[in-house]
Amino acid sequence: MKKTALGALAAVLIFCLLLLFGCAANTRSAESVLTADSETAPVSTETGTDTPETETVPAETETESEEAGTEPPETESVSEGTEYVAPPTEYSAPETTAAPQTAAPSTTAAPAPEPTPVQTPVPPKNPNDTEPPFFLHFNYSLTFERGATIDLHKYISYIDDLDSDVELTVKGAVDTGKIGTYPLTLTLTDDSGNSTSRDMTVYIVEPTPSGTSDGSYIYTPPPARSFSDFAASYKKDGTSIGIDVSRWQGEIDFGKVAAAGCEFVIIRIGGYADGVFEDPYYAENIKKAKAAGLKVGVYWYSEENGPTKVRANSAYLYSLLGDEKLDFPIFFDWEDYINLEKYKMSLKDLNDMFLAFKDEALAHGYNAALYNSAYYLGVLWSDAVKGNGVWLAHYTDQTDYDGRYFLWQQGFGRIDGIDGEVDVDVLYPDVMKTFS
Repeated sequence: MKKTALGALAAVLIFCLLLLFGCAANTRSAESVLTADSETAPVSTETGTDTPETETVPAETETESEEAGTEPPETESVSEGTEYVAPPTEYSAPETTAAPQTAAPSTTAAPAPEPTPVQTPVPPKNPNDTEPPFFLHFNYSLTFERGATIDLHKYISYIDDLDSDVELTVKGAVDTGKIGTYPLTLTLTDDSGNSTSRDMTVYIVEPTPSGTSDGSYIYTPPPARSFSDFAASYKKDGTSIGIDVSRWQGEIDFGKVAAAGCEFVIIRIGGYADGVFEDPYYAENIKKAKAAGLKVGVYWYSEENGPTKVRANSAYLYSLLGDEKLDFPIFFDWEDYINLEKYKMSLKDLNDMFLAFKDEALAHGYNAALYNSAYYLGVLWSDAVKGNGVWLAHYTDQTDYDGRYFLWQQGFGRIDGIDGEVDVDVLYPDVMKTFS
């Protein structure tokens, strides 16, 4: 019994020893597995920590190795049973703790500020400008057929003494599609605030088979007379009679003209209208007129809009004239008055044009005089200009112009050597000598 008990006790001791030895071996095996796993475990995201955490890092944080500065292996073999995720080829920012939410700034563009209106500079008032602008032409009553297009500038013209760009305002409106009577008030205002107004009435009527006049005044010159009748009335002691010509008379037989009693001829040399031009018959006319024994002069048709343009064009004029001897001053002919405001000129600009023309004539050894009609001489041209000599255009049997002139364009006539009508003129030689 005792032996049996001892044997049993020994068996228990041996079993305990074996159990203790086995546990120690298992512990060493577990430590080996942990070490192997730690070699492939992701590096802790705590940069600057010497000892890596043993806590397993979820797979979705594999890019954190780049933040820690660890280059992911490009050719490292992967142990069987381990899922390898290729590193990204581009940098991905690490996840960070979200900052407290704040209201995001609005991405809607703010409305653009209203532009500051550009103020048109107001010219300073000229204390010496006390005269208002005035209408040179004005139709108080106009009649148009229903549906007509109306341009008032065809029926008015205007100018100011100093302002070259007068403001026109129209109060009232016309419905050309509706028959009726339409009152308008037209006002002119210059830079100094001087103004003048006129009333106009526009009538819109039903169309008629024969058409309807617009009511504007149409000048009808006296009928052309024969040159012999003209000579009988105006050839006297102290006068000479002649004609003025341009391309409109075509080719002229100056031998016949002289034989009909003509004593002189004023010839258009050229002019300016959208560019300088030479009258196509000038060279022929002046040569043949001189050969026929006629006294000759020339005139320049002008549509310049100021003295600067006149001076610039003078070189062309005198290149045409050369050294031709003339029996008259060179005449300056500006006459597009129905469109006067379109030239953007003041009365001063208009008069300065002639003075510039005169300066250029003197510089080339000639003199200059002004051609114009009685009405415009009275309202537009200064005494300083008219004092240089005037060729008056007034189609009437007896002029009532009270200014001084030495040549009078009296009307239309017919003369041998010219097909069609021609202007006829009366010269006062003694008066011509009195002009500077």
